[in-house]
Amino acid sequence: MTIGTKDIFRQIYLWILIFIAVALPLSKYFMSVGSFLLLALWLWSDFQISVAVRFFKQKGIFRGFFILAKYLWTLAKESSVEKTRKFLHNKAAVVFASVFLLSIAGLLFTANFDHATKDLRIKLPLVLFPLVFSSSEKIDTRGFRKLMLFYIAALLAGTLIGSYKLATGNYLNVREFSPFISPIRFGLNISFGILSLGFFVIKDRSFSNKQKLLLSILIVWFVWFLIKMESGTSLSLLLIIALGILIYMGFLTKNLWLRTAIVFVIILIPASSYFYLKKEIARMTHVPAFALKNPVRQTPLGNVYVFDTINYGIEDGRYVGAYLCIPELKQAWNKRSSIKFNGTDKKGSPIKYTLIRYMTSKDLHKDAAGVSQLTGKDIENVEQGIANFQYVAHPGLHSRLLMMVKGWQVYRKTGNAGGSSVLQRYEFLRAAVILIRQNFLTGVGTGDLIETLGEQYRLMHSGIGKYYGFIAHNQYIDTFVAFGVFGFLYFLFALVYPPLKTHSFNDYFFVIFYAIMLLSMLSDDTLETHAGVTLFAFFLSLLMFGKKKDTHGIVLSRDSEK
Repeated sequence: MTIGTKDIFRQIYLWILIFIAVALPLSKYFMSVGSFLLLALWLWSDFQISVAVRFFKQKGIFRGFFILAKYLWTLAKESSVEKTRKFLHNKAAVVFASVFLLSIAGLLFTANFDHATKDLRIKLPLVLFPLVFSSSEKIDTRGFRKLMLFYIAALLAGTLIGSYKLATGNYLNVREFSPFISPIRFGLNISFGILSLGFFVIKDRSFSNKQKLLLSILIVWFVWFLIKMESGTSLSLLLIIALGILIYMGFLTKNLWLRTAIVFVIILIPASSYFYLKKEIARMTHVPAFALKNPVRQTPLGNVYVFDTINYGIEDGRYVGAYLCIPELKQAWNKRSSIKFNGTDKKGSPIKYTLIRYMTSKDLHKDAAGVSQLTGKDIENVEQGIANFQYVAHPGLHSRLLMMVKGWQVYRKTGNAGGSSVLQRYEFLRAAVILIRQNFLTGVGTGDLIETLGEQYRLMHSGIGKYYGFIAHNQYIDTFVAFGVFGFLYFLFALVYPPLKTHSFNDYFFVIFYAIMLLSMLSDDTLETHAGVTLFAFFLSLLMFGKKKDTHGIVLSRDSEK
């Protein structure tokens, strides 16, 4: 093969990696397309156009096609054998890819082979990326930077599309701010982008000051978007990893004043977060003493208000049952909505309670006059089951906290966890722990995880029976339930051994992405979805096996690329 052809395939290889990186936050379909392209290049990287052209010139079009097919088959066979042998000599890559073998081993204990087959198909990237990256030429620092900048541009495009929905108000749930993949996975992508941008701004000397200013603005933009998307998982990860970086810097620095400042910030961040949450929760769950001082007793139509401060509870610092006139409310609502007052909203809850909570959140009296002040959008929101105006009008940390507090109030009163994703996760974990005790050694098998957990949810009577199809929202626990104690321990080994073997903990990008993945798996089923497992396998494999180690450490410069 000529040098020119090698360069062409090297560039094609990099652009396919960029294609996959761009698809990670934007398209599950193109993630698959990129993976197939990568596999094709892996098989036919020794292909020579001049040889193929000679077939047609010498043998004609018809016979040329047959000879070309034989040539491609021979190349694929020789390349796959040679590169697979190279992969098998890379112990770290083999161990990392062997996570996929857990799912195959789990077939021995499964009864649902339909789900098992789907699970195996989803987890194919766990084999593909370590196989390809460990047996292909590594990309250099310049190529990796180029890939990351395209990746960050894709993140920007995704957030701009989500922000358009926010700006137009054309949404019913903040999940719609991530139109292409799950909001949780999109948040993980953005978290990696933010921390990568931080490195480019602080450490990478290849960017000018003006470029670094632009990158800094992107960091602020991405953080703002995570807040608006109410991505508690991603924001928590960023906070934890930022604190970890500060602690690391504190150990390294010998400057007493800088070390003191770092210690101060490390204490300040969690302390201020704690006092903020404590203050907000207190404000949301208590009504000011003056709230019902000298209240109006009658509606504008002359009917008597009910002030029920016990049964309806408190929400966002207001009595939900105050200024309530059910007869007027019922009559006025039935005139404005096709869903009758005694019916249910589209989430299955009694619509009268959704309406009462919604009007409370807008600080309206629950009477005919109050209903008349509701807009057409408000009526639609109530019909959709949105019980608080803040959820859609002002998405962010405040509205997210409102949901959590309300969910906790309902759970404490009724034992129903259906109103809070945090409490649902708690119940999911309780169900998973029960199954671990019952199937400690072998697990329930690859295909039975969803079915057995769904049945356990139904038996627990905690309001999560309707979440059949949901798993534990904790990858470690899911693995334990599916594969038992030995599978779980091997899973942990497969996460720890490869980076130790490849000395990847010296790479900033690996460390932050590794931390994001390991922490995210505490609250999410990262490896149980196509977008999650592709993100996990692509970047971890690339950073461990497919990227050249920077000889100058984590500080990049123009000089290091010469």
